[in-house]
Amino acid sequence: MKSKKIFMLSAVLALSLCACTGNHGGSNGGKSSKPKQTPVADPTMEVAFTPLNEDEGENVLVPDYVKDYVDQMHEQEDKITFPNRVDRLFCNMTWEEAAAEADKGDGTKYSEAKSGGVDVCQILNRNMKYECKPIELKWDKGEKTFSENARLVAWSEVDKSDKREFKLEADGNSAKMANLFRNTEYCYQIIDGDQASQMGKFVTADYTRMITMGNISNVRDMGGYMTSYGKRVNQGLIYRGGEMAAKDFTDGGNRHSKNWTDAAQEVQKDVLNIGLELDLRTKSGSGSMTESNLDWEGEWEQPNTNTNLANQVSLGNVNKKAQYVRCAINSYDSFITDQNRKNEAENANRDLVPEIFEYFANADKQHVYFHCWGGADRTGVSGFLLLGILGVSYTDAIIDFELTTLTNNKRCHMHNSSSAHMPKFLKLFTSGYEFERDGQKYEYKFDGEKTLNVNATNLLLAMGVKQETIEKIRTIMLPGYKTGDQEVERENKPYTDSAEVVWLSDLLAHDECCDHDHE
Repeated sequence: MKSKKIFMLSAVLALSLCACTGNHGGSNGGKSSKPKQTPVADPTMEVAFTPLNEDEGENVLVPDYVKDYVDQMHEQEDKITFPNRVDRLFCNMTWEEAAAEADKGDGTKYSEAKSGGVDVCQILNRNMKYECKPIELKWDKGEKTFSENARLVAWSEVDKSDKREFKLEADGNSAKMANLFRNTEYCYQIIDGDQASQMGKFVTADYTRMITMGNISNVRDMGGYMTSYGKRVNQGLIYRGGEMAAKDFTDGGNRHSKNWTDAAQEVQKDVLNIGLELDLRTKSGSGSMTESNLDWEGEWEQPNTNTNLANQVSLGNVNKKAQYVRCAINSYDSFITDQNRKNEAENANRDLVPEIFEYFANADKQHVYFHCWGGADRTGVSGFLLLGILGVSYTDAIIDFELTTLTNNKRCHMHNSSSAHMPKFLKLFTSGYEFERDGQKYEYKFDGEKTLNVNATNLLLAMGVKQETIEKIRTIMLPGYKTGDQEVERENKPYTDSAEVVWLSDLLAHDECCDHDHE
């Protein structure tokens, strides 16, 4: 089949100040019936709000180059005849063919001509710092003078699960709102003492929720994705990202730089409310870190099988910090094969993966931030499997992995390099593996005709994660989910070769990405 050149960008969600209809997936994933929303305060003054301009991208929350990449990945998925199955990575290649093509070990570029696929490392420059793009609301205040305490109050329309205040800009005619939920309808008012403006509304775009958090890199919400259960993953519960270092240190010749700031603490306080920092680095890779930098006043409740951690929990949160847990795992194919290793000196522990998913299963009690060094490899594989068991599509799981490219490390799922081996993981994931624990053998078999959800679940079960743990994760992360709920078949979309379009990679010129050794 000759390669087709395709460039068809999905339409951006239109935002307006009027009430919107449809399924608005905030942290609740989009309820079928919603209460009529009322202002947080009765209006006492009229403000001339300026409608958001879709064409200027003010309401998109992501840069245009990110939007173009995500749109292309979804467009590519639309060409697959059976999008709910994982036996076809792209329109004309099987898992086995793609893995064989990618797993050359020499950094060879994946063949777009053969796959018709999007190669993120060729179309995106990671030097473009991908963070949340604030929405800026503007208005004409006329002769009115706001006090220094005036605030723009915004809340998610369905259930106020994301209610926050934003300071006005110095001129009093605008305010910027960052780190909002994706695909969510928001209401807003200006509140100044006992005065309040009329209420406005807008809807955020449906793209990955990246978080701006001071100097911490690669931070994003694992929620907001649509799933094969017909529900959106709840937002604001589990986050992934890079390390939060309170000091400079070196580990095996690698230099880690201090990046913890007061600005990061403010985002923790106002937005994230993280109660558990789950560190996937080794002790030396963490700079012998023993306590989280994140302020948090809740009670530590996370279960664990580690005696020292159990003792820590029994002492309680005496320092008013998020609980800190280190689970030093390996990445990619070693994430699977090193489960037979027993100590941290060998950089992996077969008991840690079940423990990690136990922490995910309690994210409703303590919001989780899981990370390694750059939030790329150990974090990337863990996030891939987490999204997998939630019923997120293969395309969206790969998007979540590859977006690291835009922050600190080049990461493409079809590239092998000295530090990034996602093709090796995918090859092992699609081949099967046999485990041995405590004298018993456990086998994982890949089924190409089943969904990513089924295969990710089977892999984790073989690695020791309990079925009840997986069900609990689904219960807290998928609104309205009940144990045993079945996936919903997506509509088959037969591939057509009638389109004559152009790949974005042919249109963009950029500096060549280079590898980092961060994991």
